[in-house]
Amino acid sequence: MVEHCARQGYKVDHILEDVGSGLSGNRPKLKTLFELVKGQKIGRVAIEHKDRLTRFQFNVFEEFFGSHGVLIEYVDDGKNLPYEQEFANDIMALIASFSGKFYGKRSGDRRKLKKQQNKTKE
Repeated sequence: MVEHCARQGYKVDHILEDVGSGLSGNRPKLKTLFELVKGQKIGRVAIEHKDRLTRFQFNVFEEFFGSHGVLIEYVDDGKNLPYEQEFANDIMALIASFSGKFYGKRSGDRRKLKKQQNKTKE
């Protein structure tokens, strides 16, 4: 992305990278991005793929950013997937996200139980 921005002649003020699902709204760098947009501290967001920003409702992001004078530009990776493949990818993303939430909750519940058991032993 840095190379793309350099080729386009963009001045890069911020590079934000998040590790997390495009379904999650709790990504720290996404929150930072929203603050930059709301504060009109940036004029363009360059992303590799639309789904790096959000898995669904990309148009909502475009509308919100646009209302603050910020353009979202994504680099077309040339895949131009057929509708069926995009749909299958979206379904897989949903399954992965909900599985992660389910197993994370179960793991958290086990930690709480173990902590309570340790307290009762003391």
